[in-house]
Amino acid sequence: MVNSRFALGFFTKDIKISFRKFMTVTLLFANNLIWFYIFHSYLLDMLLRSPEIDLTYTFLGKMLFYSLAVVSGIIGSLISEKVQRRKFLLFWLILGLLTTTSLAFFRGLEFSMLSSALLGISFGLGIPTCQAFLTESTVIEERGRIAGIVCFTTFALVVLILLVSQILAFGLLELVFVCVALKAASFLALIIDPCSREEGPIKPWITMITSRDFAYYLFPWLMFHLANGILLFGSFSSEFEYVMTMGRVFEYLGTIITALIAGFMADYFGRKWPILIGLVMLGVTYALFGLVASPETYFISMAVEGIAWGLVAVVYMQVVLGDLSSPFGSKERFYAVGGIVIPLFMFTVFSIVQEGTGITVPANTISSFLSIALLVSVIPVIRASETLPFSKIHARKLREHIEKVGKLVKESKQTEQSA
Repeated sequence: MVNSRFALGFFTKDIKISFRKFMTVTLLFANNLIWFYIFHSYLLDMLLRSPEIDLTYTFLGKMLFYSLAVVSGIIGSLISEKVQRRKFLLFWLILGLLTTTSLAFFRGLEFSMLSSALLGISFGLGIPTCQAFLTESTVIEERGRIAGIVCFTTFALVVLILLVSQILAFGLLELVFVCVALKAASFLALIIDPCSREEGPIKPWITMITSRDFAYYLFPWLMFHLANGILLFGSFSSEFEYVMTMGRVFEYLGTIITALIAGFMADYFGRKWPILIGLVMLGVTYALFGLVASPETYFISMAVEGIAWGLVAVVYMQVVLGDLSSPFGSKERFYAVGGIVIPLFMFTVFSIVQEGTGITVPANTISSFLSIALLVSVIPVIRASETLPFSKIHARKLREHIEKVGKLVKESKQTEQSA
């Protein structure tokens, strides 16, 4: 670990990660996550919704993308344990760049199905390795803030790119060019840093799965995505339509802002607090919407959902999984299960069920059920061990106290001298 520091104000006080390492992490993690969100939000629809592609194949293409991202996440975590990390990342980035670039030159049903599969693989294969690299590049007492900064950068750029694409009416080719540029920029990470992997004995998968704290933290994460999946079945009356667009804007803004706050809280007060606050906020808000289903409460629900996502996702998906994985030798498998399999698998399953059955349920009824599930999921978090050692929290408080005392003594001496 290099001890040179970059200054971003009080938020990065005592940060030990070097600027070079931070840029490497950001180029790998943020660029490829932005790439995914562009496909998830717009580009996949543009690719699959064309006159020559039947709606059945459109749905099949999407399921190929998400399901193969899940499968490749597990496979990638296994491969990365056995090969040099830099070579693995180079292969992954080349695969993603070639697959993305091909979208500008080829069309047709067969190509769309093949590219959907390859695009899913080119995302899931290397993302757990990027997350593991972030964890290995940070010490435990700064991990939350670094993850918060990287996630803040990611979501801010996602919103900016999607906003510009809407204003300038980007089509398929323009968005493909943006995604190609993101993939190409990721290669800079391999130039500025060797991206080496921490060596050590790797414990069996069963040891990870049967870990008590892993299970305690996994349950609320499952409930969180269960809530998102069940909401796909929600039906809203026409009076809600006019607030959906503005509500989505505030949802994204809530995520962007709280990504930084979540990182700060995770390092200063422990990992459990941001997760607990996010779950309780979302549970109470769903309960409110279940009691009073109005456009105003729906708008509030979307905004709070963004805040909760920023709190829970940043701390759990990057920080807690990194903390838990440290004694097990392989961090990639933790990120494959918690960061790829859980969210994308549940999204895929609920999408298939909703599309196949066409079932809809009044949104206020769903909200009541979800509020109970989310509030119950608080219990395992309370029972789980705090993954940030209390010694680190106490050492920081003691150091800050000494700094304050030293400052007061210095000011007192200056006052005496001036007198």
